[in-house]
Amino acid sequence: MQTKSKILSDFFSENKPAILSTFLVSLFSNIFTIIIPVSIGKFYNLVFGLNTHRSRILNFLPEWFWDTAPRFLMFFMTLVILKIVFDFLRRYQVGSIGEKMLLFIRNKLFLSQLQMPMQIYDEKGIGKYLLRHSGDLKSTQNYVTKGLIGFLVDMLLLALVLITIGILDSGLLLVMLGFFPVFGGLIFLLNRALHDKSLAQRNYKSGLLSFVNATLRSILSVKAFNRLQPEMNRYKLKSEKVYRAGIRYHQINSVIMAVIPGLLYVMLFAILYYTYYQYEFGEARIDAGSLLAAILLLVTAMPVFRRALRVNTVWELGNISFKKLLIVLNHAQEQEESSGAFRFKRGKIVFQGVTFQYSRADKKILFDDFVISSGEMTSIQGRTGAGKTTLLKLFTGLYLPATGKIFFDDQDTSHVNKKSLRKAISLVPEDWPFFGRTVFEAISYSRKSKKRSEAGRVLDLIQKNTPKHLKLTLDTRIGDLGANLSKGQKKLLAYARALLTAKPIIIIDEPFSGLDKSSRHHVAELINNLKGKKTVIILDQDPPVNILNIDHSFSIDRPVPNALGTE
Repeated sequence: MQTKSKILSDFFSENKPAILSTFLVSLFSNIFTIIIPVSIGKFYNLVFGLNTHRSRILNFLPEWFWDTAPRFLMFFMTLVILKIVFDFLRRYQVGSIGEKMLLFIRNKLFLSQLQMPMQIYDEKGIGKYLLRHSGDLKSTQNYVTKGLIGFLVDMLLLALVLITIGILDSGLLLVMLGFFPVFGGLIFLLNRALHDKSLAQRNYKSGLLSFVNATLRSILSVKAFNRLQPEMNRYKLKSEKVYRAGIRYHQINSVIMAVIPGLLYVMLFAILYYTYYQYEFGEARIDAGSLLAAILLLVTAMPVFRRALRVNTVWELGNISFKKLLIVLNHAQEQEESSGAFRFKRGKIVFQGVTFQYSRADKKILFDDFVISSGEMTSIQGRTGAGKTTLLKLFTGLYLPATGKIFFDDQDTSHVNKKSLRKAISLVPEDWPFFGRTVFEAISYSRKSKKRSEAGRVLDLIQKNTPKHLKLTLDTRIGDLGANLSKGQKKLLAYARALLTAKPIIIIDEPFSGLDKSSRHHVAELINNLKGKKTVIILDQDPPVNILNIDHSFSIDRPVPNALGTE
């Protein structure tokens, strides 16, 4: 079970040296940030001859550093150079930690999405989860770099500023501390309002991205059925919601961005008034150099105050993103944690009382009990909507039955690791996408160069009756997910991919779909040659053709209610 605390703990444990180094570099950077304005105050006293007893706090340097203005200026320039160097190191290291955090979560996220139950994708689509790789990952990165490391570094600097000002004049410190509860309370209330607006904006953006992904993946239908204007109208409505949510977000955010510097300048006004009051109505306890140093310290710390007052927004956005990421991260391996490995024996398959139900469907799909004998060829027929695609996914463990049991070689598939089960099954699906850029990458699992000769042999075998000018080579480019291939070419490559494996069970969906008459007879011959060597399962709409040597045949010809776009 993944939690935000566990993810952060694992990350920090793996990167202890880098994080400790970052805090050490930040400490030196902050020290120079304090010394520089204090040094200016010392220089002010030195040049104008104002070395009173009240400026003793500035006498932290050996006498020879500042007994003359030229020496002091050389020392000051050294401080500036060191400040630049340590600032660079701090920013670089924080940035590096942020990139490591992205890499750490990104790898976890993609692995979890690959392992997410297929039913979730079938029902919710893919686009819903794309935003996790952009906005949510960025927010988690900011949570670590700005919300945790950056905030702690800023708190260290503010502590040093307050300690220094307190040494210069305790009254100035009390004035500043008096503003903090007011600042914190006001910004907290504004950030609470910002949280709701931010959450709404992100949800609308996620929905818009999902819509764009679904529409562009169905671009062929959009153009063929003249759906451009209706889809554009739907997009505009969704885009308008994103726009309105963005406007509401920026209204609150703009108030916060305007109020924070305003409050800081009010604090500066209070300090100036406090100093004026001392000089006007009583004995001043702070000299000119110390006052100048205090003001420079406050001005230097203003960006830090701003970040500290805005950090709640970073935390809120980070928490929202972590919640969304954890939904994905905790989906993945629920069925695999306690499952044993599947051990193939003969290839016998038994269905007992199996039903399946999509979460949004009203009724269950009921499958009759049946047995598929090992080493034989079994044909299962069913018209569109009868549940053949659902059955294929049940065979391979992509779907889990709502009730009933599926046994492979007397092993209950609900108790076996689905990955190990699929290692025994090769598939010839109907129009599933291909991986890779070339034919070789599409049909070879390992893609090792030593496999090219075997892949070439199988490709030539499967294309035996294909006209020469239409034959594919191992280096033929297939396009995005096989977009350059015809339906028949996809079918032949699916056979080549299945024949290249030594898996003992083969499931063939619509065996002759997209193939011409000559290729059909050749493929049928290849399938028939598998009898006795593999357990062969044929899924088809029509009764088995006489060119296949079917041992057993049965029908699941019963419509599937509300199957949400799948059979």
